[in-house]
Amino acid sequence: MNRRNFLKQAGCVGMGSTTLLSTLTNLTSFNGLVGKQPNGAAYPTDYKALVCILLSGGVDSYNMLIPMGVNAGGDNGFNEYKAIRTDLSVLNPIALTNPQCVGFRGIACNYGAYGVHPQMTGVRDLFNSGKLAFMSNIGTLVEPILTKSEFESGLKKLPLGLYSHSDQIMQWQTSVPQSRDALGFGGRMADLLNAANANHEVSMNISLAGKNAFQRGKDISEYAISNNVEPNRVGFEALPSWWGNSGYLTDLRNSTMDSLVSQTYANLMQQTYSSSTKTATAAFALFKEALKKVPTITTAFPTSRLATDLLAIAKIISVRNELGAKRQIFFVNYGGWDMHDDLLSGLDDKLPVVSQALKAFYDATVELGVADRVTSFTISDFARTITSNGKGSDHAWGANQIVMGGAVNGGKIMGAYPKMDINYPLNVSFRGNYIPAVSTDEFYAELALWYGVSPSDLCYVLPNIGNFYSYSPGQYPIGFMNFNGTTISSDNLPQNCLTY
Repeated sequence: MNRRNFLKQAGCVGMGSTTLLSTLTNLTSFNGLVGKQPNGAAYPTDYKALVCILLSGGVDSYNMLIPMGVNAGGDNGFNEYKAIRTDLSVLNPIALTNPQCVGFRGIACNYGAYGVHPQMTGVRDLFNSGKLAFMSNIGTLVEPILTKSEFESGLKKLPLGLYSHSDQIMQWQTSVPQSRDALGFGGRMADLLNAANANHEVSMNISLAGKNAFQRGKDISEYAISNNVEPNRVGFEALPSWWGNSGYLTDLRNSTMDSLVSQTYANLMQQTYSSSTKTATAAFALFKEALKKVPTITTAFPTSRLATDLLAIAKIISVRNELGAKRQIFFVNYGGWDMHDDLLSGLDDKLPVVSQALKAFYDATVELGVADRVTSFTISDFARTITSNGKGSDHAWGANQIVMGGAVNGGKIMGAYPKMDINYPLNVSFRGNYIPAVSTDEFYAELALWYGVSPSDLCYVLPNIGNFYSYSPGQYPIGFMNFNGTTISSDNLPQNCLTY
């Protein structure tokens, strides 16, 4: 067993807090010593961050984004929505101002007007101001599936465990739905770009949800922290209060740790453990000192767990220079969306938490002067059935998701919002279950290109991308990010580039 393979396996067993023992296994950022990208390109020198918000459990996103008004064919979207959703219908959605619905892959939008859940005023305001867009009917795909007959033919590869929470929650994080043992999208990007950061003690992948598949790479794992990022809560001093912060006990503690990490071990596992311990020690010191310089953030954040997580991320972004960070990827989880019963009351409780937290976080990035350099997005296991099971909905497939930031081409609904009709060609069930019009690969590819991944490296970051997209300068998979006219390169991506 070599060191890389050991780290790849050892990196799967962290405990996800700011204590020393969790960080020993979470912090494996050794890739930053390479000096240049695999393709020979220079590392980016500007700052960019991605924030992945997992809504675990499978959010009923067709009550988050709701059709309204009459389309060109004379169909009244809200009437069709109420007719098919029956007791799950939201009766008073708030309209979005002049939403642009952009069809995708030859699949047209089915409605010309849309609204959002009445508790999502923050999302409405961000959408109307052009800072937020919706990804419509997006989901995990191995390859494009354009009709129900293709789905039923058995000739198309389908995601493993299509309606399984454990499978789909993982596949949204890896975008390799034919495998149950893939690296994460964020982890593979970190493998390529972690060396852009000046300090490698703290991983560019920072998690407020412990271990996760999204941030697991070959050499890079997440740095797992809590959302209490006050300086006196980070590092060795985040120990029981009786330990004390000065005097004899602290000196004894430090000398003991120095002795522990200075030993030379003959056994490979002991050597790697010792090296990780030293790296963790350095990370504690660096992180703690950086957090002492967090400026006062005047944006008011709600008190929800999700909002507190996003406030912690804003604080970490504010000290990016002290951390030597040019690239960062953050991961949070806000669960509880598996609503087989009491769906309307459940969404009334949880959707305002998401909306308020997103609005506060975006406002904080404006305050910090990084709004156009931070892009946040939601993911979830899957959508839920359009028809009711009696007060709730069940597991389905294609869903609606949110992407937000100053570089987002907001005010748009990207993809192809499906028709609220059991006979819609992409529906594969009498319950109303839609084949995704947009793949996670296409969504992630555009985020990756904006983030600084070269088109020639997309095959590593997204092994299935050749089934969906071939890069040419100035043409992007969906069109939801603003590249400000920048042409990335002339590298064309070959088809069928699966290398995982």
